[in-house]
Amino acid sequence: MEVLETREEIEDAEQEEDLQGLRERNERRIEEAEEVLERMFAEDDLEGARMEAVRLRYWINIKESLHAWEKGKPVVLVH
Repeated sequence: MEVLETREEIEDAEQEEDLQGLRERNERRIEEAEEVLERMFAEDDLEGARMEAVRLRYWINIKESLHAWEKGKPVVLVH
């Protein structure tokens, strides 16, 4: 749900500056996911690591969408 809401925020942006806060939040999400992955691997929790890797991939897709943003251009997330 959070990913879909973020995608909508990107699509609704009127100008590049509207995305700055979103970029910062997304970078924190990526950092947090990387920390969780480290912990999961350290604990040998492969299922948890797999789930977190999927989550991380969504945040990386958001990062790529933010980088490629153009007003009015739809955001396509690759799974």
